[in-house]
Amino acid sequence: MAARVLVIDDSPMMVQLITQALVGVGLAADAASNLAELDKQLDAHVYDLVLVDVNMPEMYGDDVVEFLKVQRQLKAKLFLYSDISEAELAAKSKAVGADGYITKSSGLETAVDTIRGALANTGSAKRKVLIVDDSEATARLLNVELTAQGHEVMTANSADVATKIILKKKTRPDLVLLDVHMPGVNGEEFCRFIKGNSLFAGIQVVLCSAEEEGELQRITKAAGADGYVRKDSLIAKEILELLT
Repeated sequence: MAARVLVIDDSPMMVQLITQALVGVGLAADAASNLAELDKQLDAHVYDLVLVDVNMPEMYGDDVVEFLKVQRQLKAKLFLYSDISEAELAAKSKAVGADGYITKSSGLETAVDTIRGALANTGSAKRKVLIVDDSEATARLLNVELTAQGHEVMTANSADVATKIILKKKTRPDLVLLDVHMPGVNGEEFCRFIKGNSLFAGIQVVLCSAEEEGELQRITKAAGADGYVRKDSLIAKEILELLT
């Protein structure tokens, strides 16, 4: 159930220091140093907070924040991170609508404390989850595990049934756990439908499949999903990490 943080920085030393510090306080941490790695991490995981270095050779951090908010519609908290003056960093953060900023000069301990504070403010709110899977056994297993954690869980055995659920504002979920291989409209097609409709902009979609890792990553990116989990590792801990 550890919250997950993505650190975007081109400095290997800084990445190593901050990710190790985050893991040391019980958080999950990944890193990306360029656009290709960023896409790969976003396809593979759902993040609670993204920390973005302002000055990098290939991209500017404020542009990355805008990309994550507008293009990827990321729901994670977004923080800028830099050794520029605090006044300039605050102005950049405000201009792109970031959730906050951290100055590198404040030190590693302060950075970790700020991140933990931001994640604590998020709380562990219960989520409304829709499981879309034609396997009754898989849906039942996930339903039991997620309900036990206090989340409101709905199930659908097809895209048609799921569509009726998400169209109603009262039953619209925060997160859809979506099987890739289903009869009729498959998971990839249904994910595109959700992500292509502005009405559903607040819904996260995580694909579930027994596909080989590389193929599942490809499908996730092609469908515009927020992440994926492989069914052979579909245990309560991994699913619940997506909901914290």
